[in-house]
Amino acid sequence: MSSRSRESHPSRAASVFRSKRDGWLVACLWLSVLGMGAGAVVVWGAPLPVAVRTWLSGLLAFGSGFIVWLLYSTRYELRERQLVVRAGPFRWTVALDAIEEIFPTRNPLASPACSLDRLRIRYRGSSFGIMISPEQQAEFLSEVIAREPGLRRLNGRLWRTPALPTRGGAGAAR
Repeated sequence: MSSRSRESHPSRAASVFRSKRDGWLVACLWLSVLGMGAGAVVVWGAPLPVAVRTWLSGLLAFGSGFIVWLLYSTRYELRERQLVVRAGPFRWTVALDAIEEIFPTRNPLASPACSLDRLRIRYRGSSFGIMISPEQQAEFLSEVIAREPGLRRLNGRLWRTPALPTRGGAGAAR
């Protein structure tokens, strides 16, 4: 199955990129899910009132499902004028014309990225930006440039070039 798909759009098809998933992270999260499942079984057999056992087992099952949902639903959709980042119930929207810089990072801070092979996107309106981990980073960066011509590429980085003053414009000498 392809990690990228096209969807219909009036002027340009949206491009969807799945999150890259590090094997060690997948293994750790699945061990957590299995641990919560085992915990739910233990709680269910504990000498507790049925309501307490039901509530605790349900909470553990919900936590397990939530982890799996985040792990397998994280994706990045490039639309005509915006990037939409989705991870489970969470959603971030970044206007492409607000992007100041995109660069590689291995920053481990929490983000909608299932790999440490990440791209940090700095954009106007956010002090830190957002980190993502598309499986096909080079293709993702090429798509961003194709949709936002004000960005330039050098050595795996994108940055916004400053607008040049126009002749006779607001910055011109009189």
